[in-house]
Amino acid sequence: MHKIIMAISVLAAVLLLEGTGWSQCAMCRTALENSPEGQAIAQGFRQGIIFLLAAPYVIMGGISYGLVKAYKKQQAPPKG
Repeated sequence: MHKIIMAISVLAAVLLLEGTGWSQCAMCRTALENSPEGQAIAQGFRQGIIFLLAAPYVIMGGISYGLVKAYKKQQAPPKG
């Protein structure tokens, strides 16, 4: 029951964020793409966003792979 209350609380906090909190990435991107010198910076922002999105998945995937490998090694019958 405690986990459900915690999940609902987190969801409520995210949904109640101020509107400006939701729009910052789009606003920064638009501002950078509209200026000639901002084109290169905008490309760096795009790559940074992709990196920030991918990093947690790569980390969790590596941890999961290690856990599964350790579990299978533990469950394997002894050689001999």
